[in-house]
Amino acid sequence: MDYIAQLGPAVLDHRFRRITESLLRSAEEIYQARQLPFRARWASTYTLLYNEGPLAIGQIAERLRLTHPGVIGITNDMMAADIISAVGDRGDARRRLVDLTPRGREMSTELFAVWKALGDAQRKRFDAAGCDIMAVLATVDEALVEQPLAGEVLAKLAARSTKRRQASKTRRAVRAMSAFLFAASLASISAGKASAQGTGESVAAQPVSADARARVVNALSDSLINGYIYEEMGRKAADALRAELRSGTYDAFTSGDALATRINETLKRVANDRHLGVQYLRPAAGGTPVRRRMIPGGPPSADDSGRRIVRAPTDSAPQPASQSRPRAISAVVSAPEYGFASAQVLEGNIGYVEISGFSGDPAAIALTDSIMALFANTKAIIIDLGRNRGGGPPVIQRLSSYFFDKPVHLVSSFMRGMEKPSERWTSDVPGKRLPNTPVYVLTSRSTISAAESFTFGLRNHRRITVVGEPTAGGGHFGNFIPLTDGFSVFLPRGRTYNPVTNEGWETDGLQPDVPVQYEKALETALALAGKA
Repeated sequence: MDYIAQLGPAVLDHRFRRITESLLRSAEEIYQARQLPFRARWASTYTLLYNEGPLAIGQIAERLRLTHPGVIGITNDMMAADIISAVGDRGDARRRLVDLTPRGREMSTELFAVWKALGDAQRKRFDAAGCDIMAVLATVDEALVEQPLAGEVLAKLAARSTKRRQASKTRRAVRAMSAFLFAASLASISAGKASAQGTGESVAAQPVSADARARVVNALSDSLINGYIYEEMGRKAADALRAELRSGTYDAFTSGDALATRINETLKRVANDRHLGVQYLRPAAGGTPVRRRMIPGGPPSADDSGRRIVRAPTDSAPQPASQSRPRAISAVVSAPEYGFASAQVLEGNIGYVEISGFSGDPAAIALTDSIMALFANTKAIIIDLGRNRGGGPPVIQRLSSYFFDKPVHLVSSFMRGMEKPSERWTSDVPGKRLPNTPVYVLTSRSTISAAESFTFGLRNHRRITVVGEPTAGGGHFGNFIPLTDGFSVFLPRGRTYNPVTNEGWETDGLQPDVPVQYEKALETALALAGKA
């Protein structure tokens, strides 16, 4: 019996790797038998260049969802085989492009014939197994991009560990024992702070060479030009970075962390984007990668597409407004692993829920319905987002839908490369709608990204009263783009906005209807609800 098959989904990556290696070996054998000087891993790059070339390395990485260094490796090998070559961009001398050589294009007839025969044979195998493999892969692939697994799993593990620790120790002891508390929604990126001990010195202290600095700046510049939400601003930032590289501005920054921090100063000065930022990925003790987020102009955050950046809690994090809440008259619902810190009905028949993050787990939708059933007959509802760092759209859409009795266009989002914006509308809900129940949303200066998006969509329709502090101003969304030499960039690729006014909240944040310190926001909202 196949030992790996016995282990089930826990080693699914191993099963996929075995299948991939088998498919690659078959392709290599076919190329060799047909005397084609071609490698299996070049096929997607070749096809993209054949149909759309010439393209920049960053564009290839973006379209194929590969890393920048990975595409460099593939294209270097293809250049050595005289299948592609470097060409200039007639419209912009700053861009470095690659395209098929005449020899490469001559191979197209034979290559496409091989790929059709190979594809037919592969599909036949999967059809025999009762699987429409292309449809399945499309669904799974998009789902993993929208909601990567790492953050979701880490959140559940962290929540389980937190519950065990809280059962026996005080909150202060928990913070002392736990170096970092991971939390995630739809998402995927862990943050940390550690040093490697294997060589007897910190990896961060090891110097970044001049060549590495140049590679990082050039890769970042390509990513900004090809993918940043505002193309003109992306080019402006790229020009500033390359000018500083030429002038020697970065020569003194020989550690990865220091270089990332200095680059982010320029990004902040030029673009002033709360989400745009470079980070340095370095191994911790034992060789495990640790991601350090170097966000310009503020703390890290999450984005409205569901990709989350997790940060460690600090003593300066806003304290929950719920500390001063009155006595609960219902059972308290607490499911931090799904983003709901607590939910209860308070004295005065006022529903209160603190949402620490908008989870992408399907169970979070069911939990949303349960909480709204608890609030079905309350006098008012208070939604505490003071410590919410973001998440994804599903819970936002579901929760928002309870507050209207007809379809409502909440917000629109546009991402560079899209032909038309996507729209977020209210949806059907299984429970009682509450279109006339007063709703108060509590905010702090740490409320950011998807938490702002939720608040923004409801306030566009004058459905809520915002109580607290101005929010952080993270109105863009995007994803991490690997650069080179251990660096990556969180690249904003889209924005969420009011479809009527075309205005968003990036940088400026959302101003409260009732300004008050976050610590007093709940008390203030309760007083307002009592008068409603």
